[in-house]
Amino acid sequence: MAKLLARMNKSAEKNHEHHRMHHNHAVLGITLMIIGLALYPLSDAFIKHLMGTYSVPQATFLRAITRVIPLLIAVFFHGGLRKVLYTEHPRRHFFRLGVNLAYTYAFMYAFSMGSLTSIYTLSYTSPFFMIILSAIMLKETISWEKWAAVAIGMIGVIIAMRPGSSVFEMASILVLIGTFLGALNKILMRRLASTDHSLAIAIYPNLMMIIVTFPLLINSWKPMPWEHWGIFAIVGTITAAGQYCIAQALRFAQGSTLAPIDYSTFFWVVVLDYMWWNKSLEAYTLIGAAIIVGSNLYILHRTRREEARKKKAASAITPPELPEVS
Repeated sequence: MAKLLARMNKSAEKNHEHHRMHHNHAVLGITLMIIGLALYPLSDAFIKHLMGTYSVPQATFLRAITRVIPLLIAVFFHGGLRKVLYTEHPRRHFFRLGVNLAYTYAFMYAFSMGSLTSIYTLSYTSPFFMIILSAIMLKETISWEKWAAVAIGMIGVIIAMRPGSSVFEMASILVLIGTFLGALNKILMRRLASTDHSLAIAIYPNLMMIIVTFPLLINSWKPMPWEHWGIFAIVGTITAAGQYCIAQALRFAQGSTLAPIDYSTFFWVVVLDYMWWNKSLEAYTLIGAAIIVGSNLYILHRTRREEARKKKAASAITPPELPEVS
């Protein structure tokens, strides 16, 4: 009896230790995600700042170069160019590269026109477009509750777009186009992720951006002082650090735990707009953002419930394991 109690106590201690380690990993994952998501708006702020001096094609070209250099360095730690960049689906890549090119330019031109806060607010519509595209392209069944959340979220979009402001209407349209193409890009990435190397999926769009944009700069390149080269190098470093933090966060915590943290970027863009360009948060943007984020969180809640229901149904169907006969 004493041995049994000792064994039970030891088992309880192990379970407690496992729970504590799991909790610590989740906290680390959340911390890394917050840091990674804070670095992306900072990178975009630097790019927007430089767009006051340089054209959108030149800024896009330099942004692609600063991103591709660390990725190419990483290739040599993953087996070399041939192993990483080989693909059996060149057509899928070309289609995705065209989508990615249009999506990037839409956002880059939007950054040159609108505030970070307004652009990020409208970019939160990505889950709405993911639902629409999943229903059309992947033939997924979408519940009426999710469709209702999408409809309510679109009301938030209309509020955030501030109809009547001709300058920002153009930026708003570009952001919505870019966000739709970004959602399509994610679906195309899902298909490639099962067969192609993740580095190849990240490298090809930047190479395409460099190849397509270079001819546009032959007669319009603006010479840059060394400090601006330094800023672009900082942008590349910040972006790479943000990608690394987010990738590591997904190792330590579940995606469902981290998903709501995506909206922490709203705090950072509000701060950056105020500190860098002296732009205060306006009421219509805040109201629109609240409706969009609220709709997204409800969609996340419904998704979690549907997944839990599927797991419960699957476990009910699976027969219990029979004990081993010694």
